[in-house]
Amino acid sequence: MIGQTISDCRVVQKLSALARLVLVLLLCVPAFADNDVTLVLGRPMVGSAVGNATYGSSTWDQQQSAKDGLAAGVEFRHWFANHSGFQLDYDRTSTNATFQSFSSDSSVRFPVTRHEMSGAFVRHFGRSESRVHPFFSVGPGILLFNGGSAPGGNVGWSAAFEGVLACGVDTPVSRHLFLRTAYRFHLFRNTDYGDAHFHPGLAHIQEPTVGLSWKF
Repeated sequence: MIGQTISDCRVVQKLSALARLVLVLLLCVPAFADNDVTLVLGRPMVGSAVGNATYGSSTWDQQQSAKDGLAAGVEFRHWFANHSGFQLDYDRTSTNATFQSFSSDSSVRFPVTRHEMSGAFVRHFGRSESRVHPFFSVGPGILLFNGGSAPGGNVGWSAAFEGVLACGVDTPVSRHLFLRTAYRFHLFRNTDYGDAHFHPGLAHIQEPTVGLSWKF
């Protein structure tokens, strides 16, 4: 029922490897002023997506959902002189996905590893000596899903583009160390996991995060 061609799998795997390589190279660039690196933990809460499945002349609605998981990742930011900058981030979540038919009690559940890579414009407020530094960010990203075994075969890799909006606060701990708390909202069209019979709808993720930032 669920499958994916070898060529599609290889394309997504190469894209995943390339995105992580770019992020690693950025983090390995010698540090200079107005950069910061953050280690982040998040709690992605996934909203259900409603789509439909078509087999022959029959079409019925399905609900696609995922278990809330724990995300771990890293953020890189470069700040410009006017309190704005750009951000690149990567995080990884282990979860599971469920396909539930509205017309019957049948459902399919399988494990999924979700990788997210995104870039964003960032704007922060307040003076450098302020006790808190509020910020917001907005930008595009890509979600890569690596599924496990499910009835019908191996799920494999699939991808979905997303938009990400976030707001939060940096709280100084020392001259270079900051505590970063944020709330991120992801909007995307859910993946079909390589099953051409399924036509997924829009989904969203609400994600509170906390992390430690080191400013160079």
